[in-house]
Amino acid sequence: MKTAFRLLAALALALFALPARAAADATTAPTPNLGFEDGHQGWAFNDDVSTVAAEAAHTGAQGLRVALAEPRPTGSSVMGGKFPVTPGQEITLSFWARAPKPMGAVYVYFYDAAGKILPDPQTKGRGPRLRAVDQADGNWHEYNLKVQIPERAAHLALWLHAWSSTTGTMDFDDFALAGLAPDAVPIPPVQRPRPPPPPKPEEIPPRKVPPVIILKFDDVKQFKGMVFPCWTKLAEYLQSRQIKGSFGVICQSLEEATPEYVEWIKRWRDSGLVEFWFHGWDHATHEVDGVRYNEFNKRPYAEQKERFDKAQRLAQEKLGFAFETFGPTGGVGNGLFDENTVKVMADDPHLKAWLYPQPLDKAGQELEAAGKVTILDRVWAVNLEAGVGAPDFNRFLAGYAQNLTRDYFVLQGHPAAWDDNRFAEFARILDFLVAQKAVFMTPMEFVNSRKGGAGK
Repeated sequence: MKTAFRLLAALALALFALPARAAADATTAPTPNLGFEDGHQGWAFNDDVSTVAAEAAHTGAQGLRVALAEPRPTGSSVMGGKFPVTPGQEITLSFWARAPKPMGAVYVYFYDAAGKILPDPQTKGRGPRLRAVDQADGNWHEYNLKVQIPERAAHLALWLHAWSSTTGTMDFDDFALAGLAPDAVPIPPVQRPRPPPPPKPEEIPPRKVPPVIILKFDDVKQFKGMVFPCWTKLAEYLQSRQIKGSFGVICQSLEEATPEYVEWIKRWRDSGLVEFWFHGWDHATHEVDGVRYNEFNKRPYAEQKERFDKAQRLAQEKLGFAFETFGPTGGVGNGLFDENTVKVMADDPHLKAWLYPQPLDKAGQELEAAGKVTILDRVWAVNLEAGVGAPDFNRFLAGYAQNLTRDYFVLQGHPAAWDDNRFAEFARILDFLVAQKAVFMTPMEFVNSRKGGAGK
């Protein structure tokens, strides 16, 4: 099969298979190694579970093997080079893979001339196109995916990824890209340096002043009139350890709130262990000029204020209190708020704290300086999750060890995405923080402590 691909490439047809030394005698850059016959050449291996192995070959001598003995919060990551493309081209990706269960995919990324990732209009900006390895019998299968190159795209690249919280062995081989120009030579991928191993917990000394920890959990809503079981599990776990946290409510769920849902929120709020905060109206993205944006980005002031006002009105009617803390919703990677959100925060009569989705910037500084809203900003390296829904103890530990003078951390999590393995990873982080004598506070409790108030 790979020999046939070499002949096709030599005839300058549009089909590009990426065999072993197809361009050994060429005077230009070497032919891409998408058959893994030349080992790692042409690929960036950004994990320690992906290897080139003879046992992974579909044809030829070698293929790519991803072996996960235990769940990894970030899964696996192997990135290919950037092939030059032009808008409007139709490219068909094909490859062979085998796995014992659905456990990963090949993703197609588009980049503009400056190297910025472009949203894929075929997914309405929700992420890159992907072809999942979904034949769950452990045998080799061919997979195909047709994509059309969007406007402003200059390059295309492949990302091979095993999903987080999966285990098993998945093999890839014999990639081809039909529709590329015959002389398309990719830009080699950048091999990121492997991070040093995280410190061991016992190597991190106790701090003279323990940090304050604000646990921020996103996306509370009712399910068939009830609370998602994950939220009850989390609340009861925090109660068993007498640890405080905060739960972000998607407030459209209050429109049809059942008595069970309302009473659950009231009971946990009254316990003093949980603060409920405003996490958006519907958590939905919206489209502006063909691009998807998050709920509080690229909306006029009046529309954003309406969402805040509806949420506060329902909270007071159904729950008996107004939200004092806000945290914007995400979904796509082009910003979680804009200048109109800042203005609405300043104008809302109830909101006093903002769980800021990023490190403090000028907009946050100016809003806080006005005296009404306290900004609780983020340290990117110190978080519960390495990716959405994927708690990662080792990544947390490495970031924490580099930020030992920070007085507080806002740690974000998405419990609805946690299986038992992910919950256990979250528990490991709490175990470490308890050993560090961390002080757990709700957002408003911390705000009041900073202002000299009594707290809740």
